Amino acid sequence: MSVSLPTTMRAVVVTAPDCFAVRDDVPVPRPGPGQALLRVMSTTICATDQKIVAGQFPGTRFPHIPGHEFAGEVVALGPGVDEVAVGDRVGVEVHVGCGRCARCREGLYQLCENYGRPEKGHAHIGFTVPGGLAEYVAVPVQALHRLPPTLSWDEGAFTDNIGIALYAVERGRVQAGESVVVIGPGAFGALAVQVARALGAAPVVLLGTRPERLARLDYLGADAVIAARGEAALERVRAALGGRGADVVVEFAG
Repeated sequence: MSVSLPTTMRAVVVTAPDCFAVRDDVPVPRPGPGQALLRVMSTTICATDQKIVAGQFPGTRFPHIPGHEFAGEVVALGPGVDEVAVGDRVGVEVHVGCGRCARCREGLYQLCENYGRPEKGHAHIGFTVPGGLAEYVAVPVQALHRLPPTLSWDEGAFTDNIGIALYAVERGRVQAGESVVVIGPGAFGALAVQVARALGAAPVVLLGTRPERLARLDYLGADAVIAARGEAALERVRAALGGRGADVVVEFAG
């Protein structure tokens, strides 16, 4: 199965700090060894992208295509790739380690000692290598995760985010039936509530300070959604937990 590809594409190109444009003449990349070419179907803009565009991320070199939260369809394969196939729907995680340094061998590839060295196999997608704010992007196959058919493209664009939330909750060693308090009702806090629920935690409490923001998250299935500060927050959380403290607290307010 093959897909006919254009020679140019639309992409956001940052040429210098705070200097960017949406261009239609960007060459479509060709996947190299160990890479797959994706047609981007959904992509987001993260607050970190603002820092990248502003030139505040030291690992980024201009010109650069940002974007690190996206999902897409595999349309071409580089040499040696058989882990995915043309037509696969995939989400993308942001970190690819070299696989040979001490941190990568420990499984901590987000702390790769060869950071920023693509010749060693490292890629920080959307940071040190081109990202998903484009129609097409070449991505190392290690970063790809097949999406189940029940997930939409927009949901698939949260692949990296859900990985972060899962990692945070798993570090708390949450067991079924334990109580969990999630502090911070942003995207990661909202995902952490769903992860805790999926792992069998109960009750699950979501705590924030802005009622209007929390009101949008009632559908997540938290046993209590609380907007409060200081001692009032402590009292209301304890009440929601039946008068005791939480077994695990996950902080995503920072």
